[in-house]
Order: sequence, then structure tokens, then C-alpha cells
Amino acid sequence: MTDFINPEVYGPLHFKYMFMGLAIWTIVPFIGKKLMNKSQQRITVFILILLTLGQEIINDTSLMLQGVWRLSDDLALHMCGFSIFLTSWALFSKKQSAFELAYFWGIAGATQAILTPDLSGLWNPLGIFVYFFSHSMIILNVIWMIVVEGMRLRKSSLLNAIVITNGFCFIMTIVNQLVNGNYWYLCAKPLSNSPFLIGEWPFYLIGIQIAGMIMMGLIYIPWLPYFHRMALQSESTTA
Repeated sequence: MTDFINPEVYGPLHFKYMFMGLAIWTIVPFIGKKLMNKSQQRITVFILILLTLGQEIINDTSLMLQGVWRLSDDLALHMCGFSIFLTSWALFSKKQSAFELAYFWGIAGATQAILTPDLSGLWNPLGIFVYFFSHSMIILNVIWMIVVEGMRLRKSSLLNAIVITNGFCFIMTIVNQLVNGNYWYLCAKPLSNSPFLIGEWPFYLIGIQIAGMIMMGLIYIPWLPYFHRMALQSESTTA
């Protein structure tokens, strides 16, 4: 039996998954917005939630059956693991605070995971597929909420996301000590190609912090014209 070899980062399979993600993020929200009525949109939301949560259950079950599931590695406690449940809850509840955190964690975290993946802990082709599928679903859920549900960020959302993220870092430090884990990569450097991972522990954490803030800032910038337009409308109604 031939040993499984992880696909090369930016190799043919990696590009295939990235292009498939781009197609899904474009086509599904377009169909939802232009071709579906409200009832069909609600059914699609249910399907998105089912797919997002279902793949997590299938993946964990597969790892358990193989005897390789570990408390220290396989809980859904990385940022993207939280985003799986966060985007599902935001889709279901339409809660503004859940949507905003899902936007920053989902888009920033999942995009980095797709562009600079750490595939070292994946055991087989199913694991590779689930990795890219789960991160693609996180992004799809957020885009659906923006395009189809019409949800928008608030001006304070970036600062709120940064504060909450750093608060979770503190919590995850404690969790890592309890389970001997490396969730959020707070205890050991991840095996990815990110240019921000400079030095060893704890110095690479500075790069992760900078990368996270840059990513959140970049995906916040497209909303600035919207905030400006809303401010002008508010001024015109109060004049």
C-alpha cells in the first residue's frame, strides 16, 4: 500500500480547491439572491447549516473510528472551528453580533487557512477534502448573510472583534494547559507558509497578532464607503 502524501501547498490540488471555493462563493449567493424566493432561501439556509455542522460531525467520527482523534488536537477550538458553529448560529438567528464576529473570524481566519494551509496533521484524502470544504463553507455562510440576507457591519465592529479575539486568546491559553493542546497556535508554531510566522515561541505570536489585525483591517476597509453613506443619510434625516 502506498503511503499517503500530503498535497503540495500551491500545487495542482491546492489550486483546484481554491478555484472550487471561488466558484461556490460566487454562484451560490448569486442564485440565492436572484433566483430564489424567501421560502427557498430559508431552505437553503437550513442546508448550509446542515452541511457546515454535518462535515464536522463526519470528520470527528471518521477520526474516532480510525483511532486517531485526540483531545489535544481535534476539538473544534481553533478560530475556524469556532467559526463553523458561529456562522451556523448567525445564519439561523440573524443576530447582529454573531454575524459581525463571524465575518471577521470567518473571512480572515478561513482565508488564511485556505491560502497558507497547515496540512501536516491530515491523514488521508478525506481529511484534505474536509479541511478545504469546512473552511470554504465558513466563507460561503458569511457571503450568503451579506448578499442574500442583507446583513451589514456596524462601525464599531472591527474594534469589538479585536477585543473579543484577544479575550479568547487568554481563554484558549488556559484551555491549552488543561488539554495539553495548541489551539489557536498559542503554544507552538504552526507548520504553514505564512510570512508573518517569524521566530520561535513566543515571538511568532507577535506576527500572528499583526497578521490577524491586518486581515481584519483589510476586510473592514470595503465597508468604509457604506459607513460614510449611512452617516450622510443620518445627517440628512436630522437636518
